[in-house]
Amino acid sequence: MNEITLDIKSNLGQRLKRIRKPEKRCLLFKNNIIPAATKITIGRDKMNNIVIYDNMISRFHAVIQKINQAYFIKDLNSTNGTSVNGKMVPGGKYIRLYPNDIIQLGRTDLSFI
Repeated sequence: MNEITLDIKSNLGQRLKRIRKPEKRCLLFKNNIIPAATKITIGRDKMNNIVIYDNMISRFHAVIQKINQAYFIKDLNSTNGTSVNGKMVPGGKYIRLYPNDIIQLGRTDLSFI
């Protein structure tokens, strides 16, 4: 990977320093912090971005998708469903995620931070 060095005393460096950095969103799972990417698939199958070994979770259970500047979760018509803060996510529908939401999949909880 290439690295870029920028002189922060230069005009460009000063302008970039003033730009407010967008908040970073993450998932917290068993004390592991997983940065939220544009698209995250969750399930038991090894093809997922997050693989969770829980028999109550489908092979391809849910997807978290960044749309514009917001994050949404969609249940992929899993057998046991997905819920956010105790409310079921309708199959095939996107539900917006907010900081500190708790995502329940099978017997597994993830925190959206």
